[in-house]
Amino acid sequence: VLGNAHVSLFFAGGQSPSSARRALAAYAQAERVDPTAAANPDLHLNRATLLQYLERFQAALEGLSRAAELAPGWDEPRKRHGNLLEFLSRLCSLLANR
Repeated sequence: VLGNAHVSLFFAGGQSPSSARRALAAYAQAERVDPTAAANPDLHLNRATLLQYLERFQAALEGLSRAAELAPGWDEPRKRHGNLLEFLSRLCSLLANR
């Protein structure tokens, strides 16, 4: 919950790097102290969303994959994973052809 609050502040408050750091720290702490949090697909999806905005694409893809593993019937993580891969592929093509 604390991580999500900091993510909300990140997006509402001009994408402050300190809010992003606090959110990532809160997610990491939640995983360390609560084993059920580590198995929560929402935690992984929300963190991956933040990581994507921070352009930490590898970590974002890993988080989306983890969310998809934890919730096989939930299409959102797989959809976002595919969208991010497509974006990165287009970006690489544009950079190669510039």
